[in-house]
Amino acid sequence: MPELEVPWPPEAFSVWWLIGGLICILTAVALMTVPPLVRWIRARRQAAKQTGQVGPLASRAASWSILREIAKIERAWKSGEISDRAAAQRLSLAVRAFAGREATTMTLTDLKVHEELVALVDMVSAAYPVEFGVEGEGDIEDLAQRARAAVGR
Repeated sequence: MPELEVPWPPEAFSVWWLIGGLICILTAVALMTVPPLVRWIRARRQAAKQTGQVGPLASRAASWSILREIAKIERAWKSGEISDRAAAQRLSLAVRAFAGREATTMTLTDLKVHEELVALVDMVSAAYPVEFGVEGEGDIEDLAQRARAAVGR
């Protein structure tokens, strides 16, 4: 019987086997976790669309940020840096941003559908004549006050 030669010292495995094994494990974990996560995210988005949810009202920190923006717009209007129309548009956009991302692209009719946005609808309806009117003039101080009320402070 021929004698087998055993290489001495034993040869080490290539590092590529370790890398390949790790890639296989990570792929398996991703295939098990990503599809359920995607289904969960889609279900939440679909539920929000069905309930007519515009978006979560902003946090307290975000509301302070919006209030600072409202004050900044009002100061710019009082100093004459921006027109009545520009002030109304900026106030409307700031308050819409507070209500949620979708609210920034909704018309007044779309906003009226959402009962939880009564203060926002009040502010936007008051801003429409100034934003879209021929003269584009209005009571910006009243709009700023309505914007503060819509933010809730």
